[in-house]
Amino acid sequence: MSRDRRKARRSIVRHFGVILSGDGSTRFPCMLIDVSATGARLELRAPSKVPDEFTLLLSRDAAVRRKCKVSWRSEAAVGVQFVVAQSKTTG
Repeated sequence: MSRDRRKARRSIVRHFGVILSGDGSTRFPCMLIDVSATGARLELRAPSKVPDEFTLLLSRDAAVRRKCKVSWRSEAAVGVQFVVAQSKTTG
């Protein structure tokens, strides 16, 4: 039996999303298959064409979005880590 090495517990979902390239010029429709506080698995037609870093739009008005970094790829899916913005400190 393989051991799950994820940092956070995943929840199974079926939610439509859109992958948006860094410059906003390319969009890839996808299906969110599972999600946690730290990442997700996305199914899509051409995982090899998805950039290594992108924005995942999770609402029609793009108000809900996550910056993502690809952790792995298969023929039908990508695993992503959510990128947390570093807070700026004043000194």
